[in-house]
Amino acid sequence: MTDDSDPLAFEQIEKVQIDADKLQEGMFVCELDRPWTESPFVFQGFMLNSPEDVMRVRDCCKWVYIDVKKSRHAKPGQSGSLSTPASTEKSQFKPSFSAIAVDSNETPKSGRGLLGSFSRILKRGDGPCPDESFPQALKTSVQNRVHTNRLVKTIMKDIRLGKSIDTPAAKEAVAACVDNVMMNQDAGLLLTRLRNRDEYTSEHSLNVAIISIAFGRHLGMDRKQLNVVGLCGLLHDMGKMLTPLDILNKPGRLNEDEMEIMKRHPADGREILLDTQEVMDSVIDTAFGHHERLNGEGYPLGIAGNDIPLYTRIVTIADVYDAITGDRIYRQGETAETALGILHRNAGSAFDESLVVKFIQTIGTYPLGTVVEMTNGEVGIVVDNNPRQRLRPKIKLLLDHDKQPRQPTIINLTTNPADSLGKPYAIKTSHRAGSFDIDLSQHIQSYIKRI
Repeated sequence: MTDDSDPLAFEQIEKVQIDADKLQEGMFVCELDRPWTESPFVFQGFMLNSPEDVMRVRDCCKWVYIDVKKSRHAKPGQSGSLSTPASTEKSQFKPSFSAIAVDSNETPKSGRGLLGSFSRILKRGDGPCPDESFPQALKTSVQNRVHTNRLVKTIMKDIRLGKSIDTPAAKEAVAACVDNVMMNQDAGLLLTRLRNRDEYTSEHSLNVAIISIAFGRHLGMDRKQLNVVGLCGLLHDMGKMLTPLDILNKPGRLNEDEMEIMKRHPADGREILLDTQEVMDSVIDTAFGHHERLNGEGYPLGIAGNDIPLYTRIVTIADVYDAITGDRIYRQGETAETALGILHRNAGSAFDESLVVKFIQTIGTYPLGTVVEMTNGEVGIVVDNNPRQRLRPKIKLLLDHDKQPRQPTIINLTTNPADSLGKPYAIKTSHRAGSFDIDLSQHIQSYIKRI
């Protein structure tokens, strides 16, 4: 079953080659003179929004391709102007992804656009605390996940039986999730990649809570705010417990009548939470509004822009990301790279553009546990990330170029390691979870047993 009413379309590209020394602000870089993995840029395509963006590209490349359709063209006669006439309409563009390539601990600058408003809304404090030991954090996170997932299933069962939500227990579970993310964010996010198709709804709610907490931490939220956004994520889909099971678990796309029934779940969630004691308004707003879209094309009310509360906009992005990457009865989940690409293409229209930029920084192109294939055909999983070189993680190689088991070896792409033929290792592509029969859960359990 899917409650996505419209497929997300890909945009066509009209590109022109240009020397790097002729680049200007307002141009959209869509291709480099080298593989993207050999550059410091996280995403394949970004706007040059400042002189600093232009200099970053010039430092890296001799020439690039510009997407004419996405570029704010230079004035006629200027050096580096494109042959296409300049548009007189006010354009809406994605933020520069060269900015996303910097250290993920970068904080929003006060007073600039939506991120400026965040700095006024969110009490930033001293920023995220340093992460604790990964092994111990992973072991604690596993224990907490089992407990919290059991609680979520109990809450969902109680709703179906007409009982009230145990709010104190839900808040306690979220507080434990916050503790785990504060201890080590990577450990918490890694476990969101473990999937059980038969428990999608409960796992999705838990994953959205953890992802929202990690996202909020990156935005600079304090512990109290993290507890709120986590509870927003945990309870955002409770209205689905009043959706008929034959629709909720349908192994395929919903028809028009079924879709109208599915669209009732935000209103049902709101009513459930209004009848629940000790639930904050933000949690109720998120359950009611997590399918609203920035351009007003969402549901149930079709509200737009800043009329959508901040916590709702945060959880909406986490919700969509986990829905795309999660396994369903009728399909396998997509890669993180695919999900982030969809969010990127719809930033500024369906989703809050500034938040999408920060979300990409939070998750990274290759999150821990991602199955990656190297250019020489070998396959492995990502076991660690470098915050300043996001496209060059540490990888545990598991299969050789013939996709047969090999002696497990960890390589660090930041050190430019070479394979048996002397060629440098580089990532060719990422694959869906479970590809090549690689079971992430087995690797996690094996790792924990050695602690």
